[in-house]
Amino acid sequence: MLSDEVIVAEMQAVRKEQLSWGYELIFYYLRDQKGLRFCKKRGHRLYKTAQMSLWRRPKKARLYRTFQDLMAPSKPNQGWAMDFVSEMVVGQSGEWYRLLNVMDECSRRCLWISAEKQMPAEKVIEVLDALLEMRGKPSYIRSDNGPEYISEALKVWAEKHQIEQRFIQPGKPTQNGLVERLNGTLRRECLDLHWFESKQELDEQLEKWFLTYNFSRPHSSIEYQSPASFEKNINSTLNLVA
Repeated sequence: MLSDEVIVAEMQAVRKEQLSWGYELIFYYLRDQKGLRFCKKRGHRLYKTAQMSLWRRPKKARLYRTFQDLMAPSKPNQGWAMDFVSEMVVGQSGEWYRLLNVMDECSRRCLWISAEKQMPAEKVIEVLDALLEMRGKPSYIRSDNGPEYISEALKVWAEKHQIEQRFIQPGKPTQNGLVERLNGTLRRECLDLHWFESKQELDEQLEKWFLTYNFSRPHSSIEYQSPASFEKNINSTLNLVA
């Protein structure tokens, strides 16, 4: 009968040659190639005692979110949605930029579009602060579960301004479908039509698209009005009712 010391020494010898092999591979290799016979459970106990277990990346805590209805608000500025557009490569040097979109869910108005090499939570907060100055605060902001959106910094900011954070369920982008549609429009009508040679050129085309989208492009979801016209008309109606 093999001693514990012999079994451990044999397993360690295999590990030196095969750094990525786990216990299963080592056990069957010793049995089939070396002819060593010992109980699999005993060997596994010795394997763990000898601290030979491979390091595994710990699983992230799974996010559990309740379903959030996507019904658009009845008035502008009640609810916003934000999302990142996939990265863009700019110029021959291949610089990468992330694009942040923020929209008004009622009017479909694009409130903000900008491209940055890095867009941490602090930068997102700067954008939202600028929008609060321009439009006042919404009741809620809808987003996915990206690290910038679930950060402690943004949570503190939202609590400070008494703005509800509405998170979609993981793997359910349709629950943020309004801004996803905005992203698709941006890609089809701007990003896919140009090869950007510089950050300046990207910014210029984004500004041009931003103005067209908000002030002249008809939108089927708001009776083929532009977002700016829709906001003007609905605000006039609400003022008359008041």
